[in-house]
Amino acid sequence: MGQRGPSTLQDQVVACLRAEIQEHGVLLGIFSAQQKAIMQRESDRVMIFVDDVQKQVDLVQKVRSRRDMLMSQMVPRSRFTKSTPLSELVKRFPPPMQPLLRALVDELLRISDQVRRKANQNQVLLARSIEVIRDLLEELTPANPARTYENDGRVKISLSGTAAVYKT
Repeated sequence: MGQRGPSTLQDQVVACLRAEIQEHGVLLGIFSAQQKAIMQRESDRVMIFVDDVQKQVDLVQKVRSRRDMLMSQMVPRSRFTKSTPLSELVKRFPPPMQPLLRALVDELLRISDQVRRKANQNQVLLARSIEVIRDLLEELTPANPARTYENDGRVKISLSGTAAVYKT
């Protein structure tokens, strides 16, 4: 006989939390591989990872939406909003399930934090790479334009002879 899916709503919530942790792990792996490609200056691979990241983020959001939907069925609607912390929702589950759910939520929060940190590191590395390229281009051109900044603090880059403006 084939393996059956989780039978109770509680089991489905547990399965969703596990799936969400797994998908965050995949995303973390993609960011790590992207970072390696950035450090090795493999621009083609870096660009491939941009698409991979977006696909994985979409998958993470899909799994999270399913988990949110299941949890909202377990907890009275008046006590569940999108901003309700998972740790608060765990308290509303039957006591025998709470230790498992707490462990899963802790792991999810831990890996989510790792994903955010790695994504921020990659963004900084990419921005720095663009700045280095811009500096190199400025050295190669006779006129050195002054750096201008956007309201949000990012450097505005405009390439000579083009109307395109790029932000880093």
